[in-house]
Amino acid sequence: MSHYQIHLEKAEEFYDDANYEAARSAAEYALSCALPGEGDKARMILALAMRKLEFNDEAFQMLHDLTTTNPTPEANAEYALMCAERGICDDSCRNCALRAIDGNPDLGSAYMALFWCDVTEGHWLDALQNLRRGMHRGAEFSDGRAFELVRGWCQEACNQDNYKLALSLSNEVVELFGTFDFLILHARLAEISGEYRIAVPYYKKALNHLRPGTLRNEILEAIARIAI
Repeated sequence: MSHYQIHLEKAEEFYDDANYEAARSAAEYALSCALPGEGDKARMILALAMRKLEFNDEAFQMLHDLTTTNPTPEANAEYALMCAERGICDDSCRNCALRAIDGNPDLGSAYMALFWCDVTEGHWLDALQNLRRGMHRGAEFSDGRAFELVRGWCQEACNQDNYKLALSLSNEVVELFGTFDFLILHARLAEISGEYRIAVPYYKKALNHLRPGTLRNEILEAIARIAI
């Protein structure tokens, strides 16, 4: 095994163990002994480690270079996501993410890039579908941040009397996150939409998060009012 391969394997092990500083060092060692034509895997690990260490400008440039010289699905996915997170949600970003998915449909970061592109374009349902696809493939997203976004979109849909859209939006992610906030939002939207057979079981799920008190009593009253 070459010195490059030895250091590359160490870099991958350190990265998988979330030891990003060690991954960075090992990747740099690997690159220092890489022969012409090799080194892209080490550059990818280095870029990912630099991003985790919040050297974002450096990571962004490395990923840009990789998508130019060796556009692997992984490089395309990570670069597209960094573009999207920087507000560069244009056709180039979307196409980069789609190329990544064409090469490897299990890259969560590619779907997260599409999520942000859809958010920017106001395609809320598509956005949440891509969020779900990304998280099912290992991407992370704060449930609090997700709830703020979804609640805002549902409110806007309800303001336009489009309760069907609001319910469809919450339906995309209620089981994905499963928090009390999402459960009660989905139940209330279902009740407003007249979908009582949906509302009741979600109100009951929400009860599991509550101790006796005013809010619990209000939910019990809602169940009694609409149960059929």
